[in-house]
Amino acid sequence: MGIIQQAVNRVIYPAAYMYLSVQSRVNQIKDLFRSDNVIYAAPYGGQKVVLMALYQKGELRADVAHVLACAKEQGAYVICVNTLKLKLPERYSGVIDCYIEKYNFGRDFSSYKSGFSYIYKQSIGDECERVLMINDSVYYSKNKSDKFVRDMLSSSCEVLGGTENFEFEHHMGSFCISFSGGIIRAKKFKKYWQAYKNSDVRPVVIKRGELELSRMLKRCVSSPDNFRSLYDLTRASMYIKDNPAVLDEIIKLSRSPDNKTFKGFSFSDISQKVVSKYLHNSASLTGVESFNADLEDLGALDVYYAQSVEDYFNFIFSSIVNGAAVSGSLRATINEEFATSFLELFIKGSPIHLSAIFLHRLGFPLIKLDGLYRGAFIVRDVEVIAGELAPEEGEAFRRLLYARPFGCDTLFGWKRAAFERGLI
Repeated sequence: MGIIQQAVNRVIYPAAYMYLSVQSRVNQIKDLFRSDNVIYAAPYGGQKVVLMALYQKGELRADVAHVLACAKEQGAYVICVNTLKLKLPERYSGVIDCYIEKYNFGRDFSSYKSGFSYIYKQSIGDECERVLMINDSVYYSKNKSDKFVRDMLSSSCEVLGGTENFEFEHHMGSFCISFSGGIIRAKKFKKYWQAYKNSDVRPVVIKRGELELSRMLKRCVSSPDNFRSLYDLTRASMYIKDNPAVLDEIIKLSRSPDNKTFKGFSFSDISQKVVSKYLHNSASLTGVESFNADLEDLGALDVYYAQSVEDYFNFIFSSIVNGAAVSGSLRATINEEFATSFLELFIKGSPIHLSAIFLHRLGFPLIKLDGLYRGAFIVRDVEVIAGELAPEEGEAFRRLLYARPFGCDTLFGWKRAAFERGLI
C-alpha cells in the first residue's frame, strides 16, 4: 500500500466505520420487528446435528446441496438457517430436515445464534450427541466432503475445528466447528449464545464471534487436547513425513511467491538458508568476503532451472566440491529445510486462506470463497485448485472465485479504505 493511499485510508476509515455502524444499527432495529420463520421441520429423533448458516437465494449451490447430502448419509439431522430466500425450499427436504429463514442481519453468527436458539427451544440439545456447525462461505470439494463430514461427526474430541487460525490470536475458523454433546449442554456455551449480540460490522463479528467463541470453548473443554483442529500443523507435518515425495510438488502446493499481499514459498528463501548454514568455501577462512570479477565473468555464471526439490538437490550437488561424499546427508538436509520452511508458512495467519492448495491435497474439502477477494489467492492459485477438482466442478468453482476479484484492484474511495482495514 502506497504512502498516499495509507494517508487517505486514515482519513476515510473513521467515517466508513461510522457509516457501517449506523447501517448495522438500522438493521438491528428492523430485526426487532421480525422473527425467524421455520418453513418446515421434520421430527427430531436423537441424531447428531449439522447446523448450516446459509446465504442462498433461489436455489442451493450444488456443492452445498452435496455436503448436506453427505451429512444425511451419515445419519445427521440437518438444520439450515438462511438469511435469503429459496424459491421452493420444500424440494430440499431430502437433505434439510429443518429449514429456517431469517432477516439478513448479523452475518453468519446471527444464523448460528438462531440455529442454537432453535436447538435449545426444541430440546434437541438435551440428547444430541454432537453438533457440526458450518456455513456456505466456503466451496465444498465433492470428492473429499463425505470423509470430512464423517470425521467431524464421529470424533470424540470435545471441540474440533476444521482448521485453526493464527490471526490476532489462536482460534478456530468459525466456518466449521464440531461440538460434543457435553459442550452443547455446558452452561457457558448456552450463556454465550444467549448473550451474543448481532452486528453487521465485520471486525465486531470477528471479535464477538470467532475470537470470543474460541476463548469460551477453551474454558469449557476438559483438557487442552480437546480443543484442536482436524487439519492442524501436526497433521500437515505427519503427511509430509509419511509422503516425502510430496516435497517435489511443494512449489505447486504452495501459494505463489508472486503474491504481493501474502508471503509465498520460494526456492530463493531456501537457498539463503542452505548457503548460510551449510555451504562454505576457503575464502571465508581467510576473511575474504568478496572477489573482483569482470562483468563478462559474472555473465558466464551458470543458471539452473528448478521446480522441485529433486531439481534443487541436483543443482546444489553439481555446485559443491565434495558432492559425492555428502550426497545422502545433503539430500536429507535439503528435504528438512524445505519441509520446515513450508510448515512455518502454514501456521502464519489463516491456513485456509494461505495454504488452501496444500490443505486440499491433504483431504480438506473446504476452500474459502473470498480467497481471491482478500488477496490470499492469485489467479494461478485458483487454477491449481480448480485443476484438482472433479471435472464437472471446475467451471462452477472458477465462476464463484472470479466473481470476487481482489478488493484492492476493484474497490475505490471509502470502500477501498474499508476493505484495506478489514471492514468489508
